[in-house]
Amino acid sequence: MKSKSHKSFFDNPKFKIILKLLSIVIAAIILVFSSLTIINVNNGEVDKAPSYLIWIFIASGLMSLIAFFKNRTKLNLLRFIILFAFNIVLGVIVLFARSNPFMFSLTAGLYCVNLVFGCVINIIENRKIRSTIFNGLIIAFAIAMGIGLLISPIEETEQLQNIILVECVFIAAVSFIQAAVITFENMKFRVLFKIMLSTFSLEIIFGLVMMVVFASLVFMKVEPAIQTFPDGLWYCFAIVTTIGFGDFYAVTPIGRLLSVLLGIYGIIVVSVITSIAVNFYNETSGKNSQNEIREIIKEEKKN
Repeated sequence: MKSKSHKSFFDNPKFKIILKLLSIVIAAIILVFSSLTIINVNNGEVDKAPSYLIWIFIASGLMSLIAFFKNRTKLNLLRFIILFAFNIVLGVIVLFARSNPFMFSLTAGLYCVNLVFGCVINIIENRKIRSTIFNGLIIAFAIAMGIGLLISPIEETEQLQNIILVECVFIAAVSFIQAAVITFENMKFRVLFKIMLSTFSLEIIFGLVMMVVFASLVFMKVEPAIQTFPDGLWYCFAIVTTIGFGDFYAVTPIGRLLSVLLGIYGIIVVSVITSIAVNFYNETSGKNSQNEIREIIKEEKKN
């Protein structure tokens, strides 16, 4: 008799699901505290920023710990130790920074270094095109942010607000992207892309994008409330997504007719995306379900 190999607790699928849920929760916590920091800084309450930033760095350290438990390798262990030490240093600097713009600028610069290091380890560890592109984009933004901090006049006290805002907006954006990647990391995008090709949905989406750009230019010319191209894009976004914020609205006959056409086209695209999701589920999960049903039928026949 061959002895059955027992999987460790860390290889249990339930434990992996728990890690994924914790990663999403921590990313959401970082996003919330970053948003609170931005709100307080905009209101002139800069003295509250350090307390929020400390929690952000604590959550970032926990995120690196979860990343280690997901993939327990020597390289990931080294990454966890370095990133966790980085976050402790960042928290200490913020704790004693008070209203010193140089200290906050140093914190933002070290956060960029921390982020670049973590992304480089991810690229080496995963060695996948999707991971390389995602981490490469974050590295590019981190380097751009670091260069911006170097060339900015940090000696002036009035620069403190801008430094904190830039840092928190960047942290919030990275946290949002991390949560999205964790949520969709198990999706088979090749299958999804094939379904989009077979259903001609790429052409429909491209047509919607072109129509939005064209409509934005028209709205900018004919609608008195829409003065700029970004305002036109924002109005088109509200129509296509059927949100309807109400901050912009069409008053001219041409604008109203174009709004109706854009709204109908947006409904068509939503229905196409829904059909893609159904086909995607059938391609990825349907076959497995059919195989399970066949196995059950075979067992019943044997019995």
